[in-house]
Amino acid sequence: MNDLQSHLTQELLDAFHAGLMKDAYLYFGAHATSDKTRFTIWVPDVDKVAVACTGPGSPKEEVFQMEQHPLDATVWQIQIHQRLTGYPYEYIIKTKDGKELRKSDPYAFEGEMRPETKSVVAASSKHTWSKTVLQQKKIQNKDHCEKPMAIYELHIGTWKRNAQGGFLNYRELASELIPYILDMGFTHIEILPITEHPLDESWGYQTTGYFAPTSRYGTADELKYFIAQCAEHKIGLILDWVPGHFCVDEHSLALFNGGPLYEDEREERRANPDWGTLNFDIQKGEVVSFLISSAHYWLNEFKFDGFRMDALVCLLFIPNRENRPHNQEGADFLRKLTNSLREFYPEALLIAEDAWHYPKVTHDVSEGGVGFHYKWNFGWMRDTLDYMEIQPSQRSEAHQKMNFSLIYQYQERYLLALSHDEVVNGRKSLLNKLPGTLDERFLQLRLLFGFWIAHPGKKMLFMGQEFGHFEEWEFKPELDWPSLETDEHKRMADFTKELLVFYKKEKAFFQLDDHPDGFSWIDADNHEQSVAAFIRRGYMPQDECVVVCNFSSHHYEDFRLGVPKNAAYEKIFTSGNDVQRTVIGAVGDPYDDLPYSVEMDLPAFTMSIWKQKQDGSEA
Repeated sequence: MNDLQSHLTQELLDAFHAGLMKDAYLYFGAHATSDKTRFTIWVPDVDKVAVACTGPGSPKEEVFQMEQHPLDATVWQIQIHQRLTGYPYEYIIKTKDGKELRKSDPYAFEGEMRPETKSVVAASSKHTWSKTVLQQKKIQNKDHCEKPMAIYELHIGTWKRNAQGGFLNYRELASELIPYILDMGFTHIEILPITEHPLDESWGYQTTGYFAPTSRYGTADELKYFIAQCAEHKIGLILDWVPGHFCVDEHSLALFNGGPLYEDEREERRANPDWGTLNFDIQKGEVVSFLISSAHYWLNEFKFDGFRMDALVCLLFIPNRENRPHNQEGADFLRKLTNSLREFYPEALLIAEDAWHYPKVTHDVSEGGVGFHYKWNFGWMRDTLDYMEIQPSQRSEAHQKMNFSLIYQYQERYLLALSHDEVVNGRKSLLNKLPGTLDERFLQLRLLFGFWIAHPGKKMLFMGQEFGHFEEWEFKPELDWPSLETDEHKRMADFTKELLVFYKKEKAFFQLDDHPDGFSWIDADNHEQSVAAFIRRGYMPQDECVVVCNFSSHHYEDFRLGVPKNAAYEKIFTSGNDVQRTVIGAVGDPYDDLPYSVEMDLPAFTMSIWKQKQDGSEA
């Protein structure tokens, strides 16, 4: 048995074809040692395969003919007795009908800077993970259901630029972003896809390199430095990862052997017309091994704290069918994926994006679920933003949008995402969705954030919205940081910071997020006044909080509200302008089906939170 044959045994090949290989990146792709470089690629049903290598900075190309694996004619390989670290390369594939294709490596660890499209033979990593970082990785998400979670969603290339207007590299990002996250009070960062992609404006979602960190922001070791810095500062880091569809560019996975290989063989399911992408064929074991190995690679090699998986609508529902019937094969693939990740990386968070109405997404696979930890609450997001865009005088007619989410809240474990998708493509920024004067819009944005924090579910916010970014996200060079020099935006940023401090301190807002005991309505149906009032609870009775949200433009000076205890209630937080702590006493007059009641001053567009005073005082 030769060296090439020994590294891919019959047992490994069988696992690869059966969709059971979780580390295919160790065997496929380009691997350089001190004196040789090995190339291995899966390309069935073709006549010839060669690898074309170019010396760094040199136009001269050298072509090496590859041979079929002696145990498997679909696998092509070659071992070159030269260390080719840093060499750009691509595969030349001669199809059965005589066409010649040039393709980048699906398993490449590095790619050229766009607009160039070749793969690059990557050097071995020199990064060493410290014991401190590895220990933090184990505990970062421990008991996450019972802990506060506030995720800052970030696109690296447009968050902030360097002094020359270029992208921040990962080291520069660490020095700029980590202090900002710590100051603002977010617990996690979620970065939009950094897998290699050809078009900046795709935001990383049209991937060509499933094992290659994009070269835009630096090297793989610089990315590891950034990840380690996040861990040392106890910040979780989540990767946005795309398992459902891929880029159509001809240099990459599309028509890899001249016909559908990675993409679905069924024409009616193959393409996504809205996105201009192709759906993976998860009926092929080799494609399943490719995707599962990619997921394992990012968690094993880079120690991310979890994934937000994008575009699950491509997998959980049959593509291109208007009635969106459930897709059993896609759900089974996701179950296989989540089972594998939860077995090997039990500390990693798995977050599902657009799972829509698919049932049991956040239930264990053993219970008939899909195996994710959290699911984006699209219903809450759509209803809430639709409601907030309505003129206040008309909100009473749409009041059900503010209470409908609690009908299904405990069927899944939810994350409340105010994401990038809601502030692009003409949808306006969160601030500019809101009606009224500029002052009224800022008041309502603070109210929206207060309701977001008080509602059951973990939290996620897209960059810039924390300080009331005025324009929608248009992929411009960077966020409008100079706006923080104005009083309105500075005050908005300070409010978000104070809100996150409050959220992480008050256990009622996170301990029982996924349990009905953590929430009860006081008044869900006050559509006449556009007011919603409810109770949030933690494990201990003294953690109980009363939340009152006035979505109207009216100031109610003597607003009456039912409360559960005959006690003095203190206002411990407000989104309004009056930040003074106020104490009100309950009286024995039942109201809102509760035994006691209080009267409070309730300004327009204001959320306030009240808690029983702990000094034993009573009304």
